[in-house]
Amino acid sequence: MSGAYLTVGRFPRGARAWLTSAMAILLVLVSPGTGGAQLRDEEFIRQQAPPYLARFQKELEICEKDWQQRKGPRPLVLRRLSQLCFYLGELAEPGQRHAYYEKGKHYAEILRKEQPHRVEGHYWLAANLAGIAEVGGAGKALQMLPEVVEIFSQAASLEPAYDQAGAHRALGSIFCEAPAWPISVGDLDKARHHLTLAVRLAPENSTNHLYLGYTLLQLGRIPEAKAELQQVFKATAHPVWPLGVEHDRREARRLLKKLKETAARPKQSPGIAPGRP
Repeated sequence: MSGAYLTVGRFPRGARAWLTSAMAILLVLVSPGTGGAQLRDEEFIRQQAPPYLARFQKELEICEKDWQQRKGPRPLVLRRLSQLCFYLGELAEPGQRHAYYEKGKHYAEILRKEQPHRVEGHYWLAANLAGIAEVGGAGKALQMLPEVVEIFSQAASLEPAYDQAGAHRALGSIFCEAPAWPISVGDLDKARHHLTLAVRLAPENSTNHLYLGYTLLQLGRIPEAKAELQQVFKATAHPVWPLGVEHDRREARRLLKKLKETAARPKQSPGIAPGRP
């Protein structure tokens, strides 16, 4: 959200690698949830996701019946539908992800239109659009990125702490991962700004600390990065599923180990991306 947990970087500052690599832009839910293209650990998801997938699919069936039969408060049903579709898009098999994100986008667009002054429609629309961008490949991601940033920014302005500071987490990961101007919007200082806000608003979220720690590594702020990565082990919450916390801890260990191994070369970034839960 996965980012939901939304690789936090295999790419150094600037646009290099993006012109020749077939990759999508990372959005954290992510995830805001579980992350993005380079963060996604397919094997981890394949092994661990089935119980969560089954639960989310069952709940989606119930919510869709409620929607069709006009049961329950309309805004709450729409919010849960768009949220569940995003979760399923994060955890489903690769061939199924796009369909879930498209469905979530549909419900979120309705919610956003009907309640433009509330955060939910903006946030879940941006999250599902981010998923569509991710699975669509690098060209699609670059095309969609400005819209995704705009809508996440609207969500952050309406309710910055929503979904464990999900909008700031997503914006931070985008600015960390995207190519720099003039190719795209990448900016490590903006990434640090948004992820610092995310940590301040939701210190219990492990992904907030992981992404901030990695961004600090990219900026060469090694002592701060180490301290932030240590905070991952104290965090207890994840926006999509409980196993995401363990995933983030494993990735923090990997980054810290890499830092230790490269201590003799302090000016070089570890260049390793956290894997996606």
